[in-house]
Amino acid sequence: MLKTQIAAALVLIMLLFGTIFTLSMVALNEQQSYNLLLNITTRLEQTAQNLVTLGMNYAMNVPQDSSSYDRDVKLYYRAMLGQIEMIDDITNSFMTNEFSPALTNAGDPYHPHLTPAAQQAVLAVEEIWKSFREGIIDALGNNNGMPRLDTAAEYIARFHAPLAASIDILLTKIQQQTEQQLNQVYQVHLALLFTAVIITLGVFGWFYLVVLKPLKNAVSGFQKVAQGDFGYQVPIASENELAIMTHSFNALSIRLYAIFRLIDKIQQGSDLNETLGFVAEEFSALLPLDWVGGLFVTCDNNTIVLEGSYRNGKPEVAQRTRYPLRNTLLLKALESGEPLHIPNMPATGNENADFQFLNYLINAGLKDAIFLPIKDLSPIPGVLAFATRQENAYTPEHLELLANIAGLITHSFGKTVRLAEHSRLAAIGSFASGIAHEIRSPLSTISMALDYFRSSELPGAASKRANLAHKEAERMARLLEEILLYAKPLQLQLQLLDLKQLLLQLFETHQEIPQQKQQHFECAATDDELNILADPDRLTQVFLNLARNACDAAPEGSTIHWHLTREPLSRSIVISVNNRGEPIPNDHLEKLFDPFFTTKTNGTGLGLSIVKRIVDGHGGDIEITSTQKQGTTITLQLPQA
Repeated sequence: MLKTQIAAALVLIMLLFGTIFTLSMVALNEQQSYNLLLNITTRLEQTAQNLVTLGMNYAMNVPQDSSSYDRDVKLYYRAMLGQIEMIDDITNSFMTNEFSPALTNAGDPYHPHLTPAAQQAVLAVEEIWKSFREGIIDALGNNNGMPRLDTAAEYIARFHAPLAASIDILLTKIQQQTEQQLNQVYQVHLALLFTAVIITLGVFGWFYLVVLKPLKNAVSGFQKVAQGDFGYQVPIASENELAIMTHSFNALSIRLYAIFRLIDKIQQGSDLNETLGFVAEEFSALLPLDWVGGLFVTCDNNTIVLEGSYRNGKPEVAQRTRYPLRNTLLLKALESGEPLHIPNMPATGNENADFQFLNYLINAGLKDAIFLPIKDLSPIPGVLAFATRQENAYTPEHLELLANIAGLITHSFGKTVRLAEHSRLAAIGSFASGIAHEIRSPLSTISMALDYFRSSELPGAASKRANLAHKEAERMARLLEEILLYAKPLQLQLQLLDLKQLLLQLFETHQEIPQQKQQHFECAATDDELNILADPDRLTQVFLNLARNACDAAPEGSTIHWHLTREPLSRSIVISVNNRGEPIPNDHLEKLFDPFFTTKTNGTGLGLSIVKRIVDGHGGDIEITSTQKQGTTITLQLPQA
C-alpha cells in the first residue's frame, strides 16, 4: 500500500535525522567533557606555574628582619601550601580517574576516559610531582611555625622544570586525545549526515517515481480526456492506491470512449446489425461479453423476435428467431423498464419451460445474462441481451453502468429502429409515388370516358352509376395528387408577403367554401406589419386546407374566426383558426398529422400532413388544441421577415 510505503519512508527519514541529532548531542557532551578535562589540565599547569612564581618571587625578595619574615610566613607559606594542596587534588583525581564536583563545578563526579598515552603522561606527572613535593616539604622543614621559606623557594626555582615539562606533556596528550576523539565523532557525524542525505534523496526519487510521476501522468490523462480524447489510457507502472485510481480512470476513459462512439453511431444512423456489432466490439471492454443480441416484440405482442446477434464479436445466424413473450423474463424486463440480471441461468432455465429464449442461451454455453429493455424511445419495444460464459460474471458495478447508460443505449437502438421504420416508409412512399404516376394516365382516360357517358342519354340507374363513378374518379385523382405532393421533395419560392392581404384575398376568391353551410369568415389582425418570407402558393394551399377543415367541423351558419398577431420576442407571426365544432378526442389529436389518418368518410388523411410539411419547410410550427368550451383551434407560428 502506498500509504504504508510513504509512512515507512517518513519513519526512516525521522530515524536518520533522530540519530544525527542524538549523535550531535553525544558529540556536544563529548566536547564539553573534553573541554572540562582540558580545563582541569590547564588548571594543573596554572597551579604549578603559580607555585613556581611564588618561589621565585620569594627568592628574589628574602626579608631582612623578623617582622617581614612573619609577614611572608602568613602570605607565601599559606599560598605555597594552597597550591601544593590543589596540585595534590588534581593529580590524585587523575590517578583515581574521578574528579570531584569541587574541581569541575558540576553536579556529579567526573570520570574521564584517558588514552594509554595520556595515562602514561599522568603517571609521569604523578612521579615527578611526588619527588618535587617531597623536596619542597624537606626544604620547608618540620617547624611549621618557622618554615624555611628561602630554602623552599630556592628549591622550587632550581627543580621546577621537570614538573612543568611533564605537565606540558600531559596537556599535549589531553589535547591530542580530545582532537582525536572529536575528529572521530565528527567523521561519524559527517558520514551519517551524508548517508541521511543520500537516503533522503533516494526517498524523494522514489516518491517522484512512485507518486509524483504517476500523478503527473494521471493529471495529463485527465486533461487529454477533458480536451476530448476520450479513449486515452494512462500507463500503470505499480500496484498501489494511485494505480487503483489510474485503473478506475482508464475504465472511465474506456466507458466515455464507448459512449462517444455510441453517440457517433447514433448520429450516423447505423442499422441494427451495425449497432449490435459496435456493442459487441466496444462493450467487451466495459463488461464480460461473449454474446449480445437484439430482440423486438412482434405486432401481436405475444412473441419476440431475435433480429440479430453477435458471438465473440462476430455476427451469428440464430437457429431459432421467434420466442414466446408471455410469462418470460423478457416480458418482466420490458414491464420493469430496468436492466434484469439472471446470474444462475442453468438453474433458472431448468425451472421454467416457458423461458425458451433463456434456454437457447443456456444451450449455447452461456451462464450469466443481463436483459436491457428498449422501450421508451423506440417505436417497437425490444430487449438488448448481454451474456457471457463465465458464472456470476456480472457485478453490481456492471448493472449500475448499464443502468446509467441505459437511456443512451435505448436511444441508439430506438433511433435505429425508427430509421429502419422511416426507411420502410420511404420505400413505401417511393413505391406509392411510382404507382400514382402509373395510375394517373389510365385514370385520366377513365375520367374522360365517364364524362362522355354522363353527357350521353342514359337510363336513370346507369346515369346515377356514371355520376357516382365520376365522383370516385375525381376523389382518386385528388388522392393521387396529394400522394405525389407528399412524396416528392418540397421546393419553396420565397418572396415577401403580407399575411393579412393574402388571407383577405383568399377569402374573397374562395367564398364558396363557407357558403356551402351558410358560414362566414371573420379576420382580426393588428395594425402592425405582418410581413413574412414565404411561398404564396404553398401558404395558400395551407390556408385553403385549414379553411375547408374548419368549415367541415363548424356548425352550420357559424363564424370561423381567424386571428393574426405579432410576437416581438420570438419575432414571429401567429395565425390562429378557431371553430365552435365538436371537440376532437385526445387520442385523435395525437395522430392528426400522421399520414393517412383521417376521421372523414371521403378524406385522404394527407391534408394535415402536407400542411405540417409546408409549415416546417418555412421554419414555422403548427399546433392543434380542442376543448368542449372553445372548440378546435389551429395555431400556426411563422418567422417574421
